[in-house]
Amino acid sequence: MSTTTLSSTLSSSASLRLNRNTSYHSTRVADSIISVHSFISRWDPQTSVSSGFLRATTHLHSYLLHAARSTSRSAHHELIRTNFILQSAMSRLDQELKNHLMSITDAHSTPEAISTVRSIVETMISTGYGEECLSTYQSIRRSAVTSQLTEFGFDLSTYLPKNLRKLKWDKLEIMIKSWIDAAPVAFRSIFSNERQLSDRIFGSSSVSVRNAVFESIVCDTATKLLSFPESVAIHVRHSPEKLFQLLNVYGALSDILPDIESVFKSFPASEVQQKAISSLTKLSDAVQGTLSDMEKAIQKNRVKPRVAAPGGALLPLTRCMMNYLISLSDYEHSLNAIESNMTPDPTKYNSFSFEPSDNLHGSPASISIARLLLVLIQKLESKAESYRDNSLSYLFLTNNVNYMINKVETSRLNNILGEEWVVAHMSKVRRYVEGHLRSGWASVYAALPVKEKEAVDRIQRFETIFQKVLKEREGWVVVDAAMREEIRLLVEAMVVPPYSSWYRAYQGNATVRFSPHDLAQQIAMLYEGLNSGSSSGSGSAKFIRRFGRYLRRKSTDYSVRYQIENEEAQSSKLSLQYQTRYDTGHHGELSFRYQIKRGNSVQYI
Repeated sequence: MSTTTLSSTLSSSASLRLNRNTSYHSTRVADSIISVHSFISRWDPQTSVSSGFLRATTHLHSYLLHAARSTSRSAHHELIRTNFILQSAMSRLDQELKNHLMSITDAHSTPEAISTVRSIVETMISTGYGEECLSTYQSIRRSAVTSQLTEFGFDLSTYLPKNLRKLKWDKLEIMIKSWIDAAPVAFRSIFSNERQLSDRIFGSSSVSVRNAVFESIVCDTATKLLSFPESVAIHVRHSPEKLFQLLNVYGALSDILPDIESVFKSFPASEVQQKAISSLTKLSDAVQGTLSDMEKAIQKNRVKPRVAAPGGALLPLTRCMMNYLISLSDYEHSLNAIESNMTPDPTKYNSFSFEPSDNLHGSPASISIARLLLVLIQKLESKAESYRDNSLSYLFLTNNVNYMINKVETSRLNNILGEEWVVAHMSKVRRYVEGHLRSGWASVYAALPVKEKEAVDRIQRFETIFQKVLKEREGWVVVDAAMREEIRLLVEAMVVPPYSSWYRAYQGNATVRFSPHDLAQQIAMLYEGLNSGSSSGSGSAKFIRRFGRYLRRKSTDYSVRYQIENEEAQSSKLSLQYQTRYDTGHHGELSFRYQIKRGNSVQYI
């Protein structure tokens, strides 16, 4: 509301009160003139205005209105003289108002200071000087509000949209952090206190007047403050590294929205509330756009070099995305709010192949994160095709999806995605491991002697194939230490026990070079990769507990056996059967062991 419009409202309100009394006494007017003259002649800026002076100026204004209705020549001269005196009095009062307002910080200032300012304001309004009063009040209180914001490092002049377009991201980040610090203080403290102060000082005026005074001081500043998030949403590019700052701003604005509505509750369609809603909408659109662009970026990620990752190791994209999603999980509340307001797009997932475990019916945040994980797994599966060896493709998928599961389980993602997601993807890892063993080790198993009287050259052929396979797998890696040990034991269980029975028959032959122990030692050196320091993991115990937990429990006899079905040992008929054992003597942990039974233990002869 403009100063002129508001002052007219104030003046008309005052006139209604003053015009009720039309009888004035000359003695009273003369006394008022003397009182005003005395105050003006002896005015000291350090001395508070007296109540007598305020009453005198009110009497003069009443007389002025009375004289204005007279048509006599003497009344005209009195009118001019009284008006001159009244103007001088108002000039002094305006200065008094400035002095006292400068000593007031907020609504919690001393009652005496607030009472004095209220008296001056009421006198100036009642004597027809509402415009001058309001202009002074607005000027000083606007400066006070701006000064308080500046104390929090927020300078409105630097936050104009035209300035933001030219800023580099690092500078804009600093401004975003400054805004996040300043906005809650502004609406919960500065603006709220300003509301209380204007209500106290203009308490004798109508509610509409009090609202108008407050809005004229704060509305412009509040609107500019709320324009910043909208400008950030519009001018910031949809890039993954900027998503978190968008969510930070969205969260901060969402948190103070009830405070905005409370402070501006008398303005149901106010510009301030509209700007807050507009900024939230723009931020929401920017977040959704960034998530959508991220999906596209994952899908378009090119394989460089031709092989996805040497030795089937972790893809940098996997590590980067999981760390990113863990950080994103901290914004679950904001994601739920943003995605819940999103208009469903039935064509969005047409290119995806879903499974029940993909968790596309949970909370909005879980759906968004599960969708990104789904896109990542599909990208990993396409990158796995870059390997010429199917066994290495399965190993690559084992490493990357197992890494994803580890990250989910040890972060907030576990609560968001739920146990079902973890169980289902552990099953995927188990299938990848089985695929790796079938395609990578079935040929070795098939080379083992299968008849009672097998020639020595059959064992020699097996040894040659075994050495060749070991050579081919020199650079292969299993990143997680626990998973590495599991796969080694699986390979050992496939190869060593059948070889042991034939080794007993031919161990005296000089052409038989390997003992079962030699085979076991060679297998124990596998999957370290070219750089064993690249492996990581939390140890076998953790993996064993976790892996066992997701296998179906059908009996109380618990061990893990690896059974080779079909004596022909064809790779297509090789299968792994898992059972679990619950060991109550070890704090309820699930344990694994591997039995190639001769009694209850593995024996190499």
